[in-house]
Amino acid sequence: MRLIGHVKNEKQAFLFYSLLLGEGIHCTYEVDKDQQKNVVLIWVYEEDQIERAEAYLEEFKNNPQDPKFARVEFPEAPPVPPDHLAQPKKTEEEEKRSWKQHPRKIKKHPLTSLVIMVCVFLYMLTVMQEVQMVQADGELSLTLGFVPIAQKLMFDYPASNQKIDQILQEHSLKGDKTIPPAIQKEITAAQNIPTWQGVIPQLVYKLKKMVPPTAIDGPMFEKIREGEYWRLFTPVLLHGSILHILFNMAWVWILLPPIEARLPKWKILLLLLLLGVLPNLAQYFISGPYFLGFSGIVVGLVGFIWVRQKIAPWEGYPLQKVVVIFVIVYIAALFGLEIFSLIQNVVSKQPLSANIANTAHIVGGLVGALLGSLPFFSRGAK
Repeated sequence: MRLIGHVKNEKQAFLFYSLLLGEGIHCTYEVDKDQQKNVVLIWVYEEDQIERAEAYLEEFKNNPQDPKFARVEFPEAPPVPPDHLAQPKKTEEEEKRSWKQHPRKIKKHPLTSLVIMVCVFLYMLTVMQEVQMVQADGELSLTLGFVPIAQKLMFDYPASNQKIDQILQEHSLKGDKTIPPAIQKEITAAQNIPTWQGVIPQLVYKLKKMVPPTAIDGPMFEKIREGEYWRLFTPVLLHGSILHILFNMAWVWILLPPIEARLPKWKILLLLLLLGVLPNLAQYFISGPYFLGFSGIVVGLVGFIWVRQKIAPWEGYPLQKVVVIFVIVYIAALFGLEIFSLIQNVVSKQPLSANIANTAHIVGGLVGALLGSLPFFSRGAK
């Protein structure tokens, strides 16, 4: 292996590295941190390829805007630094001895672990409160109301829901299989309190040429306007089932560590905040306050990494194309099902029974892609 020279930055290094690979020249690069100027060193492995590589480097430095350099196909990830590749492979016995003498440190991702622990804790708390609610007031109470943690962390908690909670506190439904008529009358009155339920129900009634009930067009941001601003984000921390949280946390474990390895913690927190709040706002506008889950952020992380791969492949984000395809197909399938449900509601005389729940996914992906295109979120940016 021989050092043949250097280029100005990692972007140029990756471009030139990709060119050499395309020409069949085995090479790599590394940032020279000892220099005051952050130059990047170019290494070539085979001695018989040194002369060709040096000629390409000279040509690249003289005219880096040459179209033949700009049309290089980028590999999926940057190269392994030369000091790792240059080391001879150890035998199995040497590996065991090395492990005993110098145990390998397990990579830690504290922010990823924190996100997962918070979501799991809140899910377990939700399940416990559901059990307590059923034991105290019966299964019907769980159908009509929300557990305390959901009341505090949902995007909004309208007056209609608060009134139903009050009714459940005054009248126990324990042991009842149906709601007594007197209590049902009070609950119906509470459900008819004007509540923001999104633009979709209003659109459906308009397409049906029917007058929408006043209950679906109530005031917006009832609790948030009272100062409970955490609700803009906290719905993402709640999950409705064990499969729901397992699916989302598995994706968090896959997608968040690569970002945590490349960006400072405060930027990641800002990224998560934006990927939570903006899709939540869009979802609330479309379908009202009854949504939860981390999947909007998950899709946002996919969009973020995908764009970083496209515009800064030297940062080495590991995201396979199959993941992007899976997410796109998944969102498209949900969107198709939701459109079919809306059409069915419009052409039938049945009341609206389905909310659009895919808005947070779509907006999350778009916001993630937009944030990924900003230099602010590039690796090493201050």
